[in-house]
Amino acid sequence: MRIKYEDEARLDLLEIKNHYLEIGGKVLARRMLGLIRSDLNALFNYTAPAYELVPNVRRLVVANGAYLVFHRVTESVVEVLHIRRAERVPATEKDVG
Repeated sequence: MRIKYEDEARLDLLEIKNHYLEIGGKVLARRMLGLIRSDLNALFNYTAPAYELVPNVRRLVVANGAYLVFHRVTESVVEVLHIRRAERVPATEKDVG
C-alpha cells in the first residue's frame, strides 16, 4: 500500500508549510509537515473512521489534533484528498470530492 496525494492535498501541504515558515521558520514548518506525514503512515496499520458528511471518505486526526486528513482507502493506495485545520467549519463533499 502507498500514499497518493491528490492535487488539492498537495496544495494544502504547501499552504501549511508556508504558514509555518512565516510564523516559526524552517524548523517549525518541517516539524508540522513531519507530524502530518508520520500520522498518515499509521493508515498502513489502522483504518480511520468514515466521515459522516461525505460518502466513501474517511477522516484522520493528525498533528496532535491540529489537522484533519480526508482520504479514501483502496486495496493498494491511500488517496489523500484534503488537509485542513481541525477547528474550521466541517468539510462538505465539495471540499473533499
